[in-house]
Amino acid sequence: MAGATAQTASEAEVLFNKKQYAKAGAAYEMLLRKKPADALNNYRLARCYYELKDYESAIKHFELSGNKYPLKDLYLGEMYYVTYRFEQSVTAYQAYVATLKPDDKSLAELEQKIKKAELGVKLLNRVEDIAIVDSVVVNKNDFLKYYKLSAEAGTLEQQRIKPDSKQSWDKIIYTTERGDRRFQSDSLKGNINLFSAIKLLDDWAAPVALPATVNTPANENYPFLMLDGITLYFASDGDNALGGYDIFITRYSPANKGFLAPENVGMPFNSMANDYMLAIDEPNGLGYFATDRNQPTGKVIIYTFVPNDVVTLVKTEDSELLRKSAMLKTYRKSGVKPKKQYIADLDALVEPDGAFEIIINDTTVYRNVSDFKNPIAVTRFKEWTKLKEDLKVAKVELDQKRKQYAATEKAEDKETIARTIITLERKIESLESTEKNKFTEICNEEIKFLNTKIK
Repeated sequence: MAGATAQTASEAEVLFNKKQYAKAGAAYEMLLRKKPADALNNYRLARCYYELKDYESAIKHFELSGNKYPLKDLYLGEMYYVTYRFEQSVTAYQAYVATLKPDDKSLAELEQKIKKAELGVKLLNRVEDIAIVDSVVVNKNDFLKYYKLSAEAGTLEQQRIKPDSKQSWDKIIYTTERGDRRFQSDSLKGNINLFSAIKLLDDWAAPVALPATVNTPANENYPFLMLDGITLYFASDGDNALGGYDIFITRYSPANKGFLAPENVGMPFNSMANDYMLAIDEPNGLGYFATDRNQPTGKVIIYTFVPNDVVTLVKTEDSELLRKSAMLKTYRKSGVKPKKQYIADLDALVEPDGAFEIIINDTTVYRNVSDFKNPIAVTRFKEWTKLKEDLKVAKVELDQKRKQYAATEKAEDKETIARTIITLERKIESLESTEKNKFTEICNEEIKFLNTKIK
């Protein structure tokens, strides 16, 4: 047994060093069945999960690896951040900074990460409670055609500009309902900034850049002016953003003849991904915003929501519920019936936590349940989703039992737990096999149906 364990450890290290993280992870899982509390194996397994972007599993095993490996806190700082555990992110980053020398070149970047995590702590305490009417995944390059604004709300136009061979941006032009005023984005000195222009008798005046309170050294884009003529929404990827573009609000002050300091509109509108183009159609009582969180490259999800007359916050003592609300993994589904020019399909609403991408064949990719043409494939898909949920629950239970085994001292109790662990491992193995077969059934049923239709 000792020889077999050593060989497995050696093989795991070889796979790890070759960056074959899936295979290495399986080897380290096997090692941890024998020694659940082993610091190195937990650390290496956590690294495998991290590289495979399974952050929840990575966090668990980094936490089990103890304090022997300082880099653990750097990884934890990042993963706590992207999973909205902001206070823990600050603590982890600070713990890692404490291990560095005062002249370490990475300190400036780490201080910026800590600043963003502290912003996350602040915003998580003010998560707005919004009601979602609809959501749809679309191509980013023409996403604005899905914004069904009433004529009174003004018009939005999307163009693509390439200031150089390396960059490509959306140029957004918002025009008021009366057609007398514009806010638009355009390139300026290597960035994209916001400009305004007024209508002359037969043409538009030259665009004027908005002041430095709005246009920062970062990028500002995606303007939308409310009907009051003074409230401006836009997106910025500057210092006060969580990551990528965040949505901001500012107001024009007639007394000061300028815009007030913009404020981050907070969660769930903003995330670590790109969030932008918040537009509110006041006559129809609907709002829109776009985000590429949890989406493949080139895709964005557009949420249609019911704007609150007064900002209403999510009130809960349940930190997990608050975190999920901030991530838009849970929200109220509105029963509002939009005006006739916008028909919401509530049954086809895409939950971000359930986003998927299924390659049916070389030319067909499904990202929504409503994409399926074959009712049998829909049934198989629901069965597959249930299997995935059962598999997730079983893995959580297995992880808990392994921790329990590591913390138990009595031999007879350890033996009982060990039997449960073996049963769970077999169950997971069976579920994984069934889940794989069910996925194949989904694709086969849909392909057969599509081929029949073609004939």
